[in-house]
Amino acid sequence: MPSGFNSAIIGRRFGSKCPAKGFFIIAATVPTRSGGVTTGPPSCRIVSTVTIVFRMLIMAISSPRIQPMHQHKVERHLGASISPLRRKHWLAKSGVLLVVIIPLAFSSSLFATELLINTFWPPAHLMRQEVFNRWISDVARVTEGRVTGRFPTSTLAPPSRQWHMVTSGIADVGIVFNGFERNRLHLSTVAELPFGTPSAEAASVALWRTYKRYFEKAEEYSGVKLLGLMTHSGGDLYSLRTAIQHVSDLEGLKIRTTDGSSSDAIETLGGVAVPSSGIGAYQLVSRGIVDGLIMPTGDMRTFNMLQYTDYAVTIPGKIYNGSFSLFMNLETWNSLSGIDQQAILTVSGETFAHHARAWDESDRLAIEEMGHRGIERSIASEPFLDELRARLAFIDDTWIRETDRRGVNGRAALDYFRTEARRIATSLETLE
Repeated sequence: MPSGFNSAIIGRRFGSKCPAKGFFIIAATVPTRSGGVTTGPPSCRIVSTVTIVFRMLIMAISSPRIQPMHQHKVERHLGASISPLRRKHWLAKSGVLLVVIIPLAFSSSLFATELLINTFWPPAHLMRQEVFNRWISDVARVTEGRVTGRFPTSTLAPPSRQWHMVTSGIADVGIVFNGFERNRLHLSTVAELPFGTPSAEAASVALWRTYKRYFEKAEEYSGVKLLGLMTHSGGDLYSLRTAIQHVSDLEGLKIRTTDGSSSDAIETLGGVAVPSSGIGAYQLVSRGIVDGLIMPTGDMRTFNMLQYTDYAVTIPGKIYNGSFSLFMNLETWNSLSGIDQQAILTVSGETFAHHARAWDESDRLAIEEMGHRGIERSIASEPFLDELRARLAFIDDTWIRETDRRGVNGRAALDYFRTEARRIATSLETLE
């Protein structure tokens, strides 16, 4: 191997995500003259043991040989006649190199793709601890380590910019609150409609099944690879100072909501909607900017808002829910082998949706803490529920009309989702 060899001479890339999966990518890890080592981009790494073996072989070939003195004397007299012998010896070493490296180079198991996964939830949140971490661990397991993942130290984009962040290639995988993309991702917001959430796990599994049966053909996720859908446990009503027992009690109150149906609901009920992300809700509550909020029960505890809360009203089926889409940059997805793609799908989709049980467990812990804090917690009365259903029926109708316009039977999809969610919830309770 020439002493001035630089791996850049034969390093080669196919596509913008990963180097070639073959001999060229192996060669791309050879030390340069300056002593550095060239590598592919972060998303495509070579198993270190192969790199080490290759470098050792290169060193063996290129290292100088100490020759006996009589050989130097013969070389002075024979000159060119000895050169072919030396070349033959070098070629023999090269042959060993090729025999060892080439079969390894074309083995797909030697390449580990490291996905950059972004989430706007902080590391301690259950979506990181119980959902994302489990999913990427499952991905690494089923791909036998060929596909792994890492998280940035902080979110690479605000919650409302997750779609753009992934489609522009800033991250490989992201999750978006569908309300932020409601014009693009209308169909999946079926899970956000009032009174349709018996539990987070049941609603999440029902949403994925509804997507497969009714929504997939509409191609709302064109341009990305959808890997999963999930809901949280749905929003109940919380008040910082005033008990809420009737719809009239909401008149004029500033209520934290999300973008989407929850804002529509509060405005219709006479309140003032103050949309924010879950993370931003703490600032609204702690500073007294809002009078109350609708929020998943578990997040009231996670974001330390129970300390400011005096009243909690449980709404059977919830007054709203939030739905989320887990998706991958399409170019990244296409760069994976077919075997790895199929493996990833086995731990995504409905399997991913079942991870939403973490939200339900979080709710149980929050309810326990409410009792310890002396928060007055009640279940909405039937007259209160009847008025809520009557006043908020237009939200279903609006969703159905837009769904029909997109070529999907809205009424059938909504009925299927709610029926399936209740059926799944019952089966899960039986298992417990």
